[in-house]
Amino acid sequence: MRPNLIFATSMVSVGDLRSLLPTGMRDVPIIIYMHENQAAYPFRHATHMEKERDYQFALTNLTSCLSADRVLWNSAWNRDSFLDGIDGLLGKSPEKTCADACRCIMGKSEICWPPVDHPDAVNEQVLHNRPGLDNSGPLVSGAQAGSTVKEARGDHVRIVWPHRWEHDKGPDTLLRLARFLRHRQPGRYRWTLLGEQFRAIPESLERFQSEFKDDIDHAGWVESREAYWSHLREADWVLSTARHEFFGIAVVEAMLAGCLPWLPRRLSYPEILPAQARELCPSRPIKDEADVRKAMSKHLMAASPGVAVDTIDSQIEDHASSNPAC
Repeated sequence: MRPNLIFATSMVSVGDLRSLLPTGMRDVPIIIYMHENQAAYPFRHATHMEKERDYQFALTNLTSCLSADRVLWNSAWNRDSFLDGIDGLLGKSPEKTCADACRCIMGKSEICWPPVDHPDAVNEQVLHNRPGLDNSGPLVSGAQAGSTVKEARGDHVRIVWPHRWEHDKGPDTLLRLARFLRHRQPGRYRWTLLGEQFRAIPESLERFQSEFKDDIDHAGWVESREAYWSHLREADWVLSTARHEFFGIAVVEAMLAGCLPWLPRRLSYPEILPAQARELCPSRPIKDEADVRKAMSKHLMAASPGVAVDTIDSQIEDHASSNPAC
């Protein structure tokens, strides 16, 4: 049976896939969703980048994008960082056979945010009412949920860092910022560190846990989705120090859960924030928090499952019966 369209992710080599299809199906339109790219991954030591980089993965992304009829990206940053990386890579070659590759890909690209669940999609009865679940640290009991959570916090400002514990998420910057806040207002800030841990923990995170042990509410992986949302709902701010992020689902989840954004002016973050919510910091007052939150809620609608899925579906429907050449 001949399909109307093939939808693939960036984990698939679309060029290889198309060549392996039966002869009568090689003209079936293919849409690829690029949730990441291999031309923009950072290295622990920039001086070793040229030596360590395996360009084969980036070239596979390139041939996939050229072979696809439509290329969907989860952010403009993902698209632009890939095209910049590929342009630099192709510039090393004396051959000019792929000189128009970036123009070709740009011409058939669209930005489609991925769908991100809202905390309201989780049964509200399980939020804040399961103390100690999965060793998650002190949670607010069910009797204290809702409007009384802020009262239970006192004057503390709670900050969540929702990243895997690796060098590309900027743990050195996390430690530096935590020290800065403690110097300004000792004891005012409390920390929640989420994300997957690995055998080798960055030294800066080990130092963080040692230096701020009395200010940490939770540090480490959370197995339960309900407990994860509970941590986000109890936080006031979400902090990212990432050097590498193609979209930022964890950050968007935290903002949907009510956290204000403390995010850098780089990567995909300017895209996922409205103008009113940029360059905020917990050590500086916000002129109109209600206006900021209203703007955030409206801006993040593009990532709501209904809207995001409809956007992707419309791309699929538009190209199900066509295969435009670049």
